[in-house]
Amino acid sequence: MKVLNPKAPVKYPSCPVSRLVGHEGPAQTICFTNDGKYCLTGGVDRKVRLWNPSRLDPAFPPRPWAGGDDIPIDAIPRALPIQVYEDGITHPISALAIDEKSTTIASASEKTVVVSDVVTKQAKRRLQGHSGRVNAVAISTDSETFLSASYDATVRIWDGRSRSYEPIQILKEAKDSVTDVHKVQNDNEALIRTASVDGIVRTYDLRKGILRCDDFSSPITSMAQTHDGQYLVVSCLDGTIRLMEVNSGELVNTYDKHHAAGQYGLMCGVTADDSTIITGSEDGQCILYDLVHGTCVQSLMGHTRPTCAVAVHPKSSNNSVVITASYDGNVIVWANSPDYMRWQE
Repeated sequence: MKVLNPKAPVKYPSCPVSRLVGHEGPAQTICFTNDGKYCLTGGVDRKVRLWNPSRLDPAFPPRPWAGGDDIPIDAIPRALPIQVYEDGITHPISALAIDEKSTTIASASEKTVVVSDVVTKQAKRRLQGHSGRVNAVAISTDSETFLSASYDATVRIWDGRSRSYEPIQILKEAKDSVTDVHKVQNDNEALIRTASVDGIVRTYDLRKGILRCDDFSSPITSMAQTHDGQYLVVSCLDGTIRLMEVNSGELVNTYDKHHAAGQYGLMCGVTADDSTIITGSEDGQCILYDLVHGTCVQSLMGHTRPTCAVAVHPKSSNNSVVITASYDGNVIVWANSPDYMRWQE
């Protein structure tokens, strides 16, 4: 894989600084904890793994590397594994979420959402009821509500405090598979936002009974909101990423020149300073677009198969840390310097 500008720190990630090794097969989803100190991966091996991506695993020293522009994958140091969660999980993991206090994990395992305790590793609940695979999960800010979006074209809302096996509400407005779901907290509003293969982003204000629909006329695979809450990034199966102004619904930018999409559901993200959009690509790259100008500011070339999942460090305002996962089985942590300790905050 190529290492860009390995000697001088730059604004954008360019160097592979560690890799997450442990899954048997590809990891399909990644997320950081709220403080950015740890990350989670979910694999086809039916396991969720917790990592410290800024600490190296002393049991596996990296293979010596003579230098140059190409670094072999086994010369990248292994990050430190912390914990493995498999209680109650019976199928490959398709989605992950962790609450703001880093005490509870929600993982999608086929048609079931498994709620696990971070410390004890035990499954506290198994939320069942979907008739199709769960594509996305979310946890409310107060950790009392769980959301699950499914191939069955529904979103189910679960009360985390209740012992009931039934959801408290089912959203059935989508006409096709629901691929993403977010719980949005803006000022005094508590909104639920969903994305679907029917090409529509739906925003629910359940307190007021209002549903807003924004039609992108192309199947949507993932979405991400800027941290200031003003814009929504939408990844579509037609090979475009689109930027929508939330209040007006106006399409303000399109990004489509550098990443490949069309067959796989690719994750997208936004850096903590809202300056850069990150997306996976079917050609194995991870592409970084300037949010305002739409130009490609960096291309991370580390995978040999589609890069299906990306995660952006939530506190790294210099845009320096990104994690990518691919169907080639590798999960790579990228930073803006070979010194992996630079980005730890």
